Amino acid sequence: MNTTEPRSGAETHEYKPGSFSIRTIAIFSLSAGLIGLTAWGAVFGQLPNIQHRAIILSLIAGLAVLLSPSQAGRIWGRLLDIVMLLAILIAAGWVYWNYWDVMMNPVANRPQAIVLGLALAAAILELSRRTIGWTFAILVGVFGAYALFGDMLPGRLGHGGVSLRMLTSMLYLSTDGIWGQVFDIFCSFLVLFILFSALMMATGAGETMMDIAKLVGGRMRGGPAKISVISSAMVGSMTGSSVTNVAMTGSFTIPMMKRMGYRPEVAGGIEATASSGGQITPPLMGAGLFLMAEFLNMPVGHVMALALVPAILFYTGVLASVHFESVRANVGTLPEEEMPDASRLKKPSVWLPLAAPFCVLLFMLLAGYAVSLSILMACVTLTVLYLALGDLSLSSLKRRVMDLGHAVMEAASPLVTLGTLCAAAGVLIGVIGFVGIGVKFGDAVLSLSDGNLFLSLLLAGFVVMVIGMGMPTTAAYVLAVSTILTALNAIGIEPLQAHMFVFYFAVLSAITPPVCSAVFVAAGLANASWWKTAVQTMRFAVIKYMLPFLFVFRPETLLEGTTLNIVLALAACFIGTISLSAAFSRWFLGPLGRTLQGALILGGLMLFWPSFVINGLGAIVVLIVAFCSKTSHSEVVAGEQA
Repeated sequence: MNTTEPRSGAETHEYKPGSFSIRTIAIFSLSAGLIGLTAWGAVFGQLPNIQHRAIILSLIAGLAVLLSPSQAGRIWGRLLDIVMLLAILIAAGWVYWNYWDVMMNPVANRPQAIVLGLALAAAILELSRRTIGWTFAILVGVFGAYALFGDMLPGRLGHGGVSLRMLTSMLYLSTDGIWGQVFDIFCSFLVLFILFSALMMATGAGETMMDIAKLVGGRMRGGPAKISVISSAMVGSMTGSSVTNVAMTGSFTIPMMKRMGYRPEVAGGIEATASSGGQITPPLMGAGLFLMAEFLNMPVGHVMALALVPAILFYTGVLASVHFESVRANVGTLPEEEMPDASRLKKPSVWLPLAAPFCVLLFMLLAGYAVSLSILMACVTLTVLYLALGDLSLSSLKRRVMDLGHAVMEAASPLVTLGTLCAAAGVLIGVIGFVGIGVKFGDAVLSLSDGNLFLSLLLAGFVVMVIGMGMPTTAAYVLAVSTILTALNAIGIEPLQAHMFVFYFAVLSAITPPVCSAVFVAAGLANASWWKTAVQTMRFAVIKYMLPFLFVFRPETLLEGTTLNIVLALAACFIGTISLSAAFSRWFLGPLGRTLQGALILGGLMLFWPSFVINGLGAIVVLIVAFCSKTSHSEVVAGEQA
């Protein structure tokens, strides 16, 4: 598998009800144990921090060996798997049994901890290499070498020196490394979030979402493309992965768009753009919402509400681009014979298992309940409704129970991917924080930008996209927080604005060349050139490249400021978004020549500018372009009719 895109195991496994091999039973048991332990902790509380996380990591290691075995050959591969698994189990077991001794006497000399800590870190990096590629392993190797030998470097590049004992103690025997905040978030509620996503897919909620998207967008101009946008927003909010989203929805929407007249690269670009938006779309936003809330120490519901306006702006831009592209290409609505049966969606057994869990989740989050308990109750609600609202015959009940078991099996691969990612992120963040690499990154950005705010942001965004290339968004976001956030804080950007800036650029890394994993998958499904698909993706996603800067220069997009200023600023931004979408589609109320296109880009940018006077002038420019494009189009139509 291409290591430039996130993996969910070494292979794609198809679990069929009634298939009970020893391997399948082992995967199910480990997944169920992992989910059960997390659910127990959500209701009754966890074991002491490192002890609880050591058990979770051991279960993840067992799953990883089954789902992502070594490819080094039958004998050597199995030997490597056994050694790696034993390293994790022994290291996790030692820190579990000696937890209280370590906590009571943290400075004691423990030579065995050096060996076990190094073995555990190496095993975790090998797991991350198998599941998300080489990036984390290489970065940890580079930063680890810098931590140990950086005192030999001259000037500001160097540091005061770190011993191997100090480094391994921090990583292995404290909550600043492997057992740190990121892995704690995984152990506390990301496990349940993955289960919730798997349950939604296994119980038919994904099919229901697609039917809703067809009914909402299918009868509009450019219906197939708008179906892609709407369905990707709903599905992507749960999966949290642009690549997974493209693979799930694109296999249906891309052929449909091509059949209706869209060029292959345009169809792939629309799907890649729409799929990259699921991670910024409340209520779930993949894992990013929960990570950001924990980093900012804010209620999840509050972060969710603040993220809503940027998401609406993004999808306004994408839908506008799709509409103008559809008008220009003369693509119509979805044929009536391909529309779903609307009466099916009226059945409680269809819509209630989709709507009720989200309502429960949102109510509990907004009411201040713990995230872990909120997600758990959403899972319980979905499970109970799925079992209760179906046919009560024994065969139907058995099938539904098997579907729920299938969901547990399907959760196994993302559990391994995200679990190893969080553990590896703990190693990386621990090393970066221990020797102050993040501060040096910040100093470098500030030095290169010479204190210029816009240039600092441009450099920071570029760095986030570069380090995020080929990585899942969650990994890119976590890494960027540990390296770039220091620079943003140093230039006076508020924490919320800084985190949103970093998160959006981490999402953009999946669709920005040269390593744009979501685009690669979309281009493959569309049978199109990946480069042409990437160009179209960036065109449709133009507003997403603007939004990170708006968070800083127009904080009204994050609902900061007086009510009047927020309303006026958002109105200007929405008009600017539609204007830029039209400009890059070269169609507004009619076709746009180069002059009108340039004027519309200028007017759109003026509407984003943090000045209401300039916004007003930009609105005038947009109105003039609208009038001119309409007039020229009317003249062309009249000439054709004559």
